[in-house]
Amino acid sequence: MALARVLVPAEYGTFKQAWLVAQTLALLLPFGMTQSLYYFVPRDPGGRDRYVAQVVWFHLGIGLVAAAGLTLAGPLLGARLNNPELARLAPWIGAIAGLQLAGAPLDVAWNASGRIGHAALARVITEVGRAAAILAGAALGGDVAAVLMGITAAHALRFAVSTAALARSHRLVPSIATLRRQLAYALPFGLAFVLIVPQQQFHHYAVAAAVTPALFAIYSVGTFQLPVVDILYTPVSELLQIGLAEQEGAALPARAGLALFHEAVLQLSFAFVPIAGLLAVAAPAVIELLFSPQYLPAVPIFRLGALSVVLAALPLDGVMRARAQNRFMIALSGGKLALTAALVLPGLALAGPFGALAGWLAAEAIARGVMLVRAARLFEAGPREILPARTLAVQLGATLAAMLPAAVALHALPGPTFLRLAGCGLSFGAAYLVLSSALGGLPAGWLDLVRARRTRPVAAPTEP
Repeated sequence: MALARVLVPAEYGTFKQAWLVAQTLALLLPFGMTQSLYYFVPRDPGGRDRYVAQVVWFHLGIGLVAAAGLTLAGPLLGARLNNPELARLAPWIGAIAGLQLAGAPLDVAWNASGRIGHAALARVITEVGRAAAILAGAALGGDVAAVLMGITAAHALRFAVSTAALARSHRLVPSIATLRRQLAYALPFGLAFVLIVPQQQFHHYAVAAAVTPALFAIYSVGTFQLPVVDILYTPVSELLQIGLAEQEGAALPARAGLALFHEAVLQLSFAFVPIAGLLAVAAPAVIELLFSPQYLPAVPIFRLGALSVVLAALPLDGVMRARAQNRFMIALSGGKLALTAALVLPGLALAGPFGALAGWLAAEAIARGVMLVRAARLFEAGPREILPARTLAVQLGATLAAMLPAAVALHALPGPTFLRLAGCGLSFGAAYLVLSSALGGLPAGWLDLVRARRTRPVAAPTEP
């Protein structure tokens, strides 16, 4: 958001292209090794140190490969994405990807070991540090290269801390026997990610190759998602995996996991469904406030992209990993990639970037439906049981109803954009919470919180 104001659109588009390439490799190259800790550590606590050690060494190796590969591929990147500036920035892009990969195992290793508070703190510090590095680069250098240098420094610090902390806790001594087991589990998921990551990023690359960096900046703003989506989705999905693994270790029936899945869905949907509705109403004010009025052409894309927030309420990938659905994920990923290409490219040709995003969202929705059917089979549940349909319907109805007072507040309130947006959010939130509570749409955790507040005992006065 800061860069969108500091850099001109062409430079901001270049930064987004560089970041897209670095993040693609950061997601692609782990090959499922990091996530394998969620499978093996709860099932084999005695082998935890060896599993963590193997992940650390693996990530160090792929980090070196990523850094070297991107540095050498600079001219190719510039040619494919119609931006020669990327060739000059390739060494910094490679450094960011390599260091991010090498420092990635820390919070996952802690999460899988039950040190959830430590993992959460590591993530918060990492994100705050990276944000500070972006701001420092923009303030001191004022161009894309300076920003990338700042991010490189932040990731280098994360790598140093991660390696030192895990070496102290786990000694980092690998084992051939456990490595074989870990690779046998992880590599099929890694092959799936070879298909999943390109599918997730396909619309970005398609648009980047078809338009100028300045227009790609507008598309990037339109596809921007508030960080709260990842902040909520990732830990809920990971904890769902751990819970399902513990149930399997306790020899509970497959259907027992359905309650955990319902709880995870409702916790996410309670936030994500109204967020999507609020973003659709407040899109112009959000874009103007966060990115400045010059990016208002991104509003239609931003509103369409809000639908992806609703899809994120289904943590189905966590279910697939917990139940080791390797072959299914590979087959699904291949079909999803083909479907995405078949929908995004015609959409781009017919309706430009808006059509590309619409094609990607359609492919995402279809794939989620297929995974939902598979999850029903894994939980030995019927099609009508797999989702808490009644509560989801209440949340959707409350969201649609709350959009009206939010729109009225946004357009009726005078004053600066921030105050109008605050009034819009407060109107929406109040209407949504009142309707959800009245119609029974609050998840169990929220109900317990409300009940605790209502029945909180008054403390007795202390005796002198």
